[in-house]
Amino acid sequence: MFNLSEIMQSAQGGQAVANIARQFGLPTEQAQAAIDGLLPAFSMALQGHAQNMGSLAQIAGTMMSAQHAGTFDDPNSHLTQQTMAAGTNVLGQLFGQGQAISAIVQQVSKATGINPGVLMAMMPIIASMLMSGLFKSASSQGLGGLLGQLASAALGGAAGMPGAQPQQPGGIFGNILGNVMGSMMQGGATPQPTQPGAAPAARPGAAAAATPGLSPALQAGLNILTGMFHAGAQMQAAHVSALQQILSTYGKGAAR
Repeated sequence: MFNLSEIMQSAQGGQAVANIARQFGLPTEQAQAAIDGLLPAFSMALQGHAQNMGSLAQIAGTMMSAQHAGTFDDPNSHLTQQTMAAGTNVLGQLFGQGQAISAIVQQVSKATGINPGVLMAMMPIIASMLMSGLFKSASSQGLGGLLGQLASAALGGAAGMPGAQPQQPGGIFGNILGNVMGSMMQGGATPQPTQPGAAPAARPGAAAAATPGLSPALQAGLNILTGMFHAGAQMQAAHVSALQQILSTYGKGAAR
């Protein structure tokens, strides 16, 4: 599983698309079209957050959350209120609240002909499956330790309280990441972590921001991790461009 599309195709024993189709009363082809239409938005939001080490650390923490632990494997997890609530939290983290998500849903509806209400209800399920699948895929590629250190650094930031110092995870990577996040907290040259959903829309295929002083091996690990944020699904360029414009518009608005 090396991109978001492959994660969704592999989820729930390869039956996630069929399970989602059944839940929403759609033909499997329409459910697949809905997922393919939404994945570029998830991809651009994830890649946007990957441009900032603090935001990427928060995403890693979400991937490791127990709330998403069973979503990838359990064929009934998409039916639970816990999955819906956890997925809704992911949407808020990636896109912010309200307008951006509504605009994404309207654009995907325009591209696929699927009812916006169905797409809106589907998004939290897909969000939770992606977080669960990203964790599973990263762990299978030996990146579990990297995720743990990123998540520890995010938790050590004391939720961004003024003057808070991040707790430093162990090792060289922990020191570098702690320094990066400490600089953000203190208003240093490193960009501030954005508000939830305010990450700039990344160009499709954008890589994680290089971290000065990071060893080649750890930088390679980050590149593998963020490489999994690519959508994988092929959509018309006009649709992808429209989604990118939506994320850029609402991302900049949230950051003000």
